[in-house]
Amino acid sequence: MKLKKLMFVVLGIGVISSIAIVYFYIIQKNFTKNHREFLLSVNSLEYSHSHLEHLILQNSIYSYHNQDEISATINKLEDDYKNLQDSYLLKNNTYEKTKKDIDSLRQHLFLNLQNIEEYLMLNAAIKNSLIFLSRHIESAAFLHKEDRDLFLQATKILNHFNDAKRMQDIDYINHDNFLLKDESKNIQTQKFIETFNLHSKFLITKYPIFIKTTKSVLQNNLLLYIKKIKQEFSTVALNDFKALDIFALILFSVFISSLFLIIILFVKYLKENKKLQETSASLKHSLIYDQLTNLHNRKAFEDQLQKTKKPHLLLINIDGFKYINDIYGNDVGNIVLKELAQILKEEFIHAPKTCIYRLGSDEFGILFSNISNKKALDIAYNLEEKISNHDFNVYDLTLHLLVSIASNSIAPILENTDLALKLLKKDHTKRILEYNDNLNIKTDVKQNMNTVELIKSAVKENRIVPFFQPIINLKTSKIEKYEALVRLKLGDGTFLTPDKFLNISKKSSYYHFITKTMIEKTLTMAKEYPKYRFSINISMIDMLDTKLTQMLFETLSANPDVANRLDIELLESENIQNLKIVQDFIARLHEFGSKILIDDFGTGYSNFSYFSNLDIDIVKIDGSIVSEIETDDKKLHMLTSIHKFSNGMNMQNVAEFVETREVAIILREIGIEYAQGYYFSKPLERPLENDEVVI
Repeated sequence: MKLKKLMFVVLGIGVISSIAIVYFYIIQKNFTKNHREFLLSVNSLEYSHSHLEHLILQNSIYSYHNQDEISATINKLEDDYKNLQDSYLLKNNTYEKTKKDIDSLRQHLFLNLQNIEEYLMLNAAIKNSLIFLSRHIESAAFLHKEDRDLFLQATKILNHFNDAKRMQDIDYINHDNFLLKDESKNIQTQKFIETFNLHSKFLITKYPIFIKTTKSVLQNNLLLYIKKIKQEFSTVALNDFKALDIFALILFSVFISSLFLIIILFVKYLKENKKLQETSASLKHSLIYDQLTNLHNRKAFEDQLQKTKKPHLLLINIDGFKYINDIYGNDVGNIVLKELAQILKEEFIHAPKTCIYRLGSDEFGILFSNISNKKALDIAYNLEEKISNHDFNVYDLTLHLLVSIASNSIAPILENTDLALKLLKKDHTKRILEYNDNLNIKTDVKQNMNTVELIKSAVKENRIVPFFQPIINLKTSKIEKYEALVRLKLGDGTFLTPDKFLNISKKSSYYHFITKTMIEKTLTMAKEYPKYRFSINISMIDMLDTKLTQMLFETLSANPDVANRLDIELLESENIQNLKIVQDFIARLHEFGSKILIDDFGTGYSNFSYFSNLDIDIVKIDGSIVSEIETDDKKLHMLTSIHKFSNGMNMQNVAEFVETREVAIILREIGIEYAQGYYFSKPLERPLENDEVVI
């Protein structure tokens, strides 16, 4: 089974690694695509910028007009930047710095485009002026005849302007002889000079700005910034590619390793599968057969019971089998069970439609089909006699068994037979009992079920309540304490005493809630009556209930003013199963100032042994002793002995069931410290306001 699980684990790893490889391929493909698109966008931006510089350089040197191409390139540059900025790859946190650099690039790009726009405006204006001057000179043919020097001076100035534009050097026009001067009275000449000087002044003013703007456009660091972004991006991307390569190698290694392990495990699985097939028959046998006796087991019985028409069951139980195991050991007990199983096999080996089963530890069943009740009883008597007369020889021991046999043919078969067997075990004068409805066995069961329903509804509707019976100090004749006694309030307002429901509740899941309710409501009453101590009864079941004890200690911690007035009465009539748990429980309670009482002292078998092991404060003497001290000297002697023994160990006493004044007086004369009983008060719904009593 472990091998199979391991195979599934390895196969799962292989499948997961295969899926991871496919997923990784998709991621890597997308990453490569995004990386390529990003680089294409960067290169396109770089090219667009270089091309724009080239066009501007051409435009600045040559006189031809390429304004539309420059505008288209600017639009292309802006589109390339937007594509770069919207790149999917930049959503990855790894490229956060690249994203910031691209955002910063926008400012440089915007500034450069502003400069280009300014350049284009200046360049257009300067070109227009130069073209105008050139044509202006060409149209002044009259100057050749009248004033050749003025014509040559204008041509020279125009050449200087053209040289300054081509060479992008302000030194060509950096002097004051760029204006025409002439004393001619010719109106046409004067108008020529005036128009020429107007454009010359404009060019002289705009040329420095134009050259500065042109240099700013052509000498900006935008291209270097783009190259830097591309270089930094390539460095980060290279690391990502390396990480992807490593991850791919790991995934491939895991996949190959898983495949290799699957092959090995599959070969091993084939070998072990052969062994499993060999043991399959044995496993099937163990499902329906008891391993010790080789009889059919309970599951086989339940299956066969459903198939049997008119079933009749004999249920056989060994009386006192537990003592055989306790005295002689389990080995001897197992041999006895196997020998009894052999007797049953031999007895019914030739009986048709009869099956023998081991239904429990020392319980056997014989299932008949269509047999009369009389014949089944005859078989039961014969079988009981045969078993009781048989010598069970085990090692050097000879043992004899007594068995109880219940017979039944009324459905439900097993449940009714078991009820009859339990009734039979209570009557030591009979060995055989046939179930019938006249036995009224189910009446008690039904009554118990009704009681459980009462408890259930009472817990649900908060009708579990404490009654309080006073405990009197016999020396002061005052009430010092109240014992909280549980009651179940019925729907009609009456109350059930503990003997009517408490034992049944201990066998159900509601006992926990009863104790919890008693603790909570008693603490509430203790807060209301701060002059009294209060005690509640705690059983071994409660002490073993970790949730309940935790609740108790948490409640006491939260209410320190009440905790030191809450005492705990341990039910002495119950067997203390785990002494260490009880010792720890008492120690925790003493930390809060609580006192520990042993209740019903005198009814158990090992009362005095508790004193050496448990830190007890008060011993409550059982009412069966107290109630008869007037008439029974032995009981009086027992009470006196318990009192002396308790006082000798620094413990006080509470005498229970004090029902007459005479008993109260005797108790006070003996020196018993406290008394409780109907003579003083019956249990009440609330403590009394007056704490004085009359003895």
